[in-house]
Amino acid sequence: MQGQKNSLSTFNFNMKQKVFLTSVLCFFVPIVLGYILIEVLVLQIPFNYKNTASFFNSENDKIETIILGSSQMNNAVNPKYLDKTAINFASTSQHHDLDYNIYNQTKSKLNNLKYVVIELSYAHLELPHNGKYFWKNSVYLKYYGVNAFNRNTYFKDRLIYLSNPDFYSQSLYDYYILNKQEANYNSYGFDENNFQGSFKNLAFSEEKIAEMKIKVRKTNQDLQKENTVFLFKMLDDLESNKYNVIIATLPVYKTYVEYIDTSVVKRRDSILEVIDKKYKNVSFLKEENDTTLFTVTDFINHNHLNPNGAEKFTKKLNTHINTLKN
Repeated sequence: MQGQKNSLSTFNFNMKQKVFLTSVLCFFVPIVLGYILIEVLVLQIPFNYKNTASFFNSENDKIETIILGSSQMNNAVNPKYLDKTAINFASTSQHHDLDYNIYNQTKSKLNNLKYVVIELSYAHLELPHNGKYFWKNSVYLKYYGVNAFNRNTYFKDRLIYLSNPDFYSQSLYDYYILNKQEANYNSYGFDENNFQGSFKNLAFSEEKIAEMKIKVRKTNQDLQKENTVFLFKMLDDLESNKYNVIIATLPVYKTYVEYIDTSVVKRRDSILEVIDKKYKNVSFLKEENDTTLFTVTDFINHNHLNPNGAEKFTKKLNTHINTLKN
């Protein structure tokens, strides 16, 4: 009799376990499947880094030039106008710490690398680095195989949607619901249709643009020393590997210059002078104040070139590179 009671108790316990596990699975399986669907849909949206990664994987043995920097550099260089095979790794909000990770972790695959282009725009040395928590670290890991987390990576680190749900939710809505497909990425990952912006909205009217209020990003002078030390570390590495380095200051619209803090520019320029004396493999392409070549119709906004402006800048970069010795 006691044995029957024990058997019944065990049976009831097992049934409760099965019910519980079934409930858990019924709750979590749809969530997991839903997330997998969202991730797959995100991966189908055209983004420049997909084309850039494809180009890198197929042409890495031919690449002679890599371009590093923020959205200003990403918008300024269309590699198709360069004589030597090049890849533009620049991306929005990207700083020197990520630049270095990308260079350092891809150079082993770039057997023909000779030239490295680095951005040093207005406030570069007085802005915080991206760090190990930057959301785009997942993008670099998945598409370029670059680990910027400063730790061992996990499966979730490669999940793109989770890296920035707000951004990718909006991207999903724009692409699948509103059917927005404005970008036209070439094989290098450069958007040749990237004209839309405040200047075009104002029909490139210089009078209306002059009336616009400009927000210049706040800087932190306390970061300059730390960031400069890091930049020199990067330049030391590039020098030891005997690469030609081009440091570029990028074009900005003429009214933008009126809003920037001249003391920040002077501090940046003082570092450029030190670099010029310290590193024989470094040359400079200074286009920040070129308001003759770069006119209003070359800009998306005050500090980003459109594809017309990119063609001009890239051709100047091409001429500069061609004057350097291999």
